[in-house]
Amino acid sequence: MRRFYPVGFPLLECRTPWLDRDDPSGVGDYETLSLLLIKYPLQVCPKPIAIEVTTISGTPALPPGNIFVGYGIQSCVTRWFNSDNPKTNGRDSELLSDLLSMYPGQICTNPIGIEAQTVSGQAAYTTGDIFQVYNPVSGFACVNAGQTGGGVCDDYEVRFSCPETFCSTCRTSWFDRDDPDNPGDREIWKDIQTSSYVCTSRVTYLPIAIEVVTTVSGSPALLTGNLFQVFDPHEGFECVNNQQQGGGVCQDYKVRYTCPKSFCEMVVQTNLTIEVLNITGRN
Repeated sequence: MRRFYPVGFPLLECRTPWLDRDDPSGVGDYETLSLLLIKYPLQVCPKPIAIEVTTISGTPALPPGNIFVGYGIQSCVTRWFNSDNPKTNGRDSELLSDLLSMYPGQICTNPIGIEAQTVSGQAAYTTGDIFQVYNPVSGFACVNAGQTGGGVCDDYEVRFSCPETFCSTCRTSWFDRDDPDNPGDREIWKDIQTSSYVCTSRVTYLPIAIEVVTTVSGSPALLTGNLFQVFDPHEGFECVNNQQQGGGVCQDYKVRYTCPKSFCEMVVQTNLTIEVLNITGRN
């Protein structure tokens, strides 16, 4: 198994979890970056600067050169985007350049991760389709002509993880409304949208990203090993205990949202107007 270290972060502070997508049966054990990016979306940077490899028992494949004491991963995740259909033009093209034009301000221009799934929620890597593009720099594309046996691509949707700078431009405070006792931890957006500290329910001000971390350590949810039933800025977050593998239970999570810049600008303008009215005595 292997893990990577992203560009631009100190080695002592930023590393992925251990990744193990293959077994040494057949021709060997393939833990190549291109395949890991698909199997573990949003958890691996596209341009690592270092790598560690060990057996699953923990024996280093090479003599260790450094001892690492921590890791870091971005937790800023956009909503799902679905702009194309493979039945209309022979491909499902969810390219970043097109999505940036179609959804201005809702996606960062420099994503660090991408995840694709079918519109029914099936992970892309389990469909058997062959992808012509699948990376955070370019986006995603599945071409019907590139499939084996004359197959047709599934209909896919994609989402991105973005740098901290994207989420920090206009975001809410943290919300922690629930605990992970039965049935689990539900931090649903509609339950808090009436708060003055979150984007309003008007379409023009819907959240554009969501961050979820544990309440105890602040670790990004994507690194905990829990399975999530809801993880979307338009819906919120939900982790259900009886849906976890091996009888595990959900950790306790908190969430916050990134709102469109227009929402923060509107709030500032409203506050200025109220302040002027108070000063002038008009109401």
